[in-house]
Amino acid sequence: MELNYSRTKKTMLNAITSLADHFIILIIKFASRYIFIFTLGKQYLGVSALFSSIIAILSLADLGFGVALPQALYKPLAKKDEKRVCTILNFYSKVYVVIAIVVIAVGIILLPFLRWIIVDKDTIGIEHIDTIYILFILQSAVSYLFIYKKTLFAADQKDYCITLIESVTSIVSTLCQIAVLLLTHNYLLYLIISIIAIVSQNIFISKKCDKYYPFLKGIKSADKLRTSEIKVLSKKIYALFIYKASIAVENGTDNLVMTAICGIIITGLCSNYTLIIKSVASILMRAMAAATASIGNVIATENKESTYKIYSWLDFIGFWVYSVCGICMVILINPFIKLVLGSEYLIGMSTVVILCTNFYICGTQSVNSNFRNAYGLFYEGRYRPVCMIIVNVVSSIILAKYIGITGIFIGTLLSRIFTVGTFDPFIVFKYGLEIPLVNYYKAHGIYHIITFIVGFVLFFIFEKWTTPSLVWWALKAMCLFISINIVYIILFFRHKAFIELRIKFSNLFKKVLNRRLKQSDDMLS
Repeated sequence: MELNYSRTKKTMLNAITSLADHFIILIIKFASRYIFIFTLGKQYLGVSALFSSIIAILSLADLGFGVALPQALYKPLAKKDEKRVCTILNFYSKVYVVIAIVVIAVGIILLPFLRWIIVDKDTIGIEHIDTIYILFILQSAVSYLFIYKKTLFAADQKDYCITLIESVTSIVSTLCQIAVLLLTHNYLLYLIISIIAIVSQNIFISKKCDKYYPFLKGIKSADKLRTSEIKVLSKKIYALFIYKASIAVENGTDNLVMTAICGIIITGLCSNYTLIIKSVASILMRAMAAATASIGNVIATENKESTYKIYSWLDFIGFWVYSVCGICMVILINPFIKLVLGSEYLIGMSTVVILCTNFYICGTQSVNSNFRNAYGLFYEGRYRPVCMIIVNVVSSIILAKYIGITGIFIGTLLSRIFTVGTFDPFIVFKYGLEIPLVNYYKAHGIYHIITFIVGFVLFFIFEKWTTPSLVWWALKAMCLFISINIVYIILFFRHKAFIELRIKFSNLFKKVLNRRLKQSDDMLS
């Protein structure tokens, strides 16, 4: 099976630009966090983490339209059916206006209940806490404006077209926030800048989309979706809402439970770790998700055998990437926090291990999520998120009472292992790939054992390497990264997926090189 050159080129371009963009933003965000902590303190840090979790739960208001929209656009884009694209986008543009209004309304209704979660002694010295909460709500609501046009780029495998806009607005807004913190120590201005940045970014992207897709001028006069189509969509949205609920609970309840049981200061300390872990996860997810639209194209154009082969490649790449990053974070994250923020901002090693394990498990399951989304298999797995919510909330609350913050994160890990780790592969293999599931569990069993053994050995080797400065830390990080990859190359050199990927990317490189040489010859002639 030959790799589709155009599809692979778009996937690689999306992945590379996404990685570069998120890496730059990660550095600037952490610089902003550093200034934030030393200008406003731990209490504001905890409030920020708590309100961000509440906003994560309010994101349920979009009911999963953000996932359904690109999935609905794959086929008309592949067929170049511009009229159909306008019809779909016209419908979603109205939906997102309603969603923004609902977010504001529900957020305001929840305002009186904040005192149930936050203890008064934790907010001493924090002014205008209700206003801060309202600004968080507005920040979430405005993020839905013009977002449907941004999704068009993603569905058309052209995320790289808007990466520059996202990077510039994020960098400029973060630098402005840093300046505000240093000059005024005013958290309200800090949040207002964030709102202005989101609105500006969406407007710029909207204009870029209009320029790139001229046919969108007819979007307002586009046909309406038929009643039968809306019914089909409603069924899918119902299932997507449950999926969104599970994600919101997973992302939002940890901080809510932590604040209620352990206090807002602990929530702030843990937010430093989750910022790093989620930023790395975001970079990798964006890189992996760059292939999602390509997966939709594969499903629409390739047979089952070819689709499964691509699934195996992506699954192997996902294991390798998340395993390497997970091991690195377990060993490097505490020394980094100690160097940058100080020993008083450290948390226990057991909590760090659970957080990084959660990152690894979540990452290795992302290929199933991408294929499930590309196949549109939402209704078939509608009960999985319900199970995930129950396991997550119950286990987190119970374990938190006995082992503190570590128990909260163990609850999240258990909910993911026993629900996502079983339901999603079953759904993808049964309804999508239509092949036996035993190969999946066999492969992942081997992957997890290798990750645990390699991580365990390297932890005790590199733990003895002290890092008195960031230069030494960077040298340790580089040596650790190289060591893991050398070990994995030795272990997987004869692995089927590794061999096939080597051959395919070697052929792709030769094809690209030949094209460049041919273009050079044409220019010379």
